[in-house]
Parts: sequence; C-alpha cells; structure tokens
Amino acid sequence: ITKEDLRSVDSFVHDTLSVFIPVGGNCGYAITPHHQHPAYMFTIAYDSESTVFINKKSINPSANEIFCLSPNIEHHEVQDYLPPKYSTIFIEENFFEMALDYYQKEPLHLNGLLVKIKNHKLDSLLKSFMETAEETHPSKEPILSHTATLITHELIRTITEHQPSIYHHSSNLMINEIVKFINIEFGSEITLETLSQRANLSKNHFSKCFNDEMSITPMEYLRSIRLKNAKKMLRSNELSITQIAQLCGFNSSSYFTKSFREVFGETPKVFVEREKL
Repeated sequence: ITKEDLRSVDSFVHDTLSVFIPVGGNCGYAITPHHQHPAYMFTIAYDSESTVFINKKSINPSANEIFCLSPNIEHHEVQDYLPPKYSTIFIEENFFEMALDYYQKEPLHLNGLLVKIKNHKLDSLLKSFMETAEETHPSKEPILSHTATLITHELIRTITEHQPSIYHHSSNLMINEIVKFINIEFGSEITLETLSQRANLSKNHFSKCFNDEMSITPMEYLRSIRLKNAKKMLRSNELSITQIAQLCGFNSSSYFTKSFREVFGETPKVFVEREKL
C-alpha cells in the first residue's frame, strides 16, 4: 500500500487493530482489482453506494450493515458516483482468532458475510479508538489495546449473535442513562422510538422496564421534565411563553398551556403574573 493509495483516507493504526475511513474520495488500494489483506476485514457501511466484488460475485452492503471478510480473500471495491461513506476495521489474524476462541472453537469463514448492526456500542468504541489514536499522552497505547479488544469482541458478538445475560442491575443502569438523556436533551425532539433505540429494546419492553423502575411512563416523565424546566424559565421572566414552550420541546403554545395547567393547576400566563407580585 502506497502513501498515494491513502491520500483520501483517514488512518488510525495500532498493532492489533486499525481503522480506515475514506474522506471525499476512494481508497486507492480498495479499488485495486483482486487485492487481498492478511487481516480480518470488517467494513461498516453508512450508505448503499459501495459495491464489493469477490471473484465475480457482487455484494452491496446497506447502511448500518457490516461487510465481513476473512484474511487473504481476493476482492475489490467499485464505487458509485458519490464519495464512499464507510469505516473499515482491520484486525490482526491471531488476535481475532484468540478472541473468537471464547465463543466457539470452529473458525469463521467470512466470505462477504453481511451482518446488521443492532446497537450503538460499536460506534461508541470506534469513536473512542480514533480519538485516543490522535493523542500523544503516555496512556495512549494501553487504552488503544484495551479498546481494540472491546471492538473485536463486539464484532464477534454481532456476527455470532451472542446474547449476553441481562440482569436487573443492568436494567437499572439503562434506565439511569435514559433519565440522564431526557434531563439533558428535553428540548429536543424525543419520541418513544428515540428512547427505546437508545436502550436497545423494543418500545413495549422499554416502556415496561421504565415504568417498573420509575412508576411513570417514559413520555409522561419526559413531559414532567419539560414542564419543570419551563417553570424555571418562566420565573426568570426573560423569554416569552411561546419561546419557552419551544425551548422545552413543546410543538405548540396551546399544548404547552394545556399541559402546564394539568400539572400545576394554572396557565403559564397566570403563573408569570402571580410571580411578579
């Protein structure tokens, strides 16, 4: 691989795992016909514009799918007219297979396997890996090694459809994370689907877990946090009622007024006038 091949590629390199992301153009090596890699390769697609050929077979990953390839398999990429949008992870062969041994003794023959990503763990780990790779602090190498191990195990768990045991304390932690998210992002557009996806649960299962823990539904809790913050803003008397409604995530002033009266027994306007006294 030459420097020219990687002219349009951001590279984050470590001994056991490396990440390459095309930026505004193709990786020169990726489009070289019949090339191969000595490492396991996992490409996370962010759109559906890239096609990979293995021999004469074409594979077109969709957004949020992982294209998986074992070492030393000839392949090449064909790109559409748009710039490529994907991240490719290379994992050293022995390192990957040592991790795989925890899950199964049989090797994985990955000949263009496509696997759907079902949670946000991999994205978070990759972001951490790339951020650390840019550092110069003495802690860089041990953190990269640790993160490379976590990425490798997350990929294997995704491919093998490993289902970790779910304990009650992990459910509590998940609810705490959702509560934190609501309290920070209450002004944003948040739906039940938004919250359940962050929890990596179906909407019904998430709603049950949240209600069991908080004795209130997720959307009722969201509304209560929006109203509490709106009340604080109304006390400051620096913004109009309409502006506060929008900042707190209410789509209309009338719905905000209706909700405020249901919870606090008076309209926002009456509350502001009473606070002035």
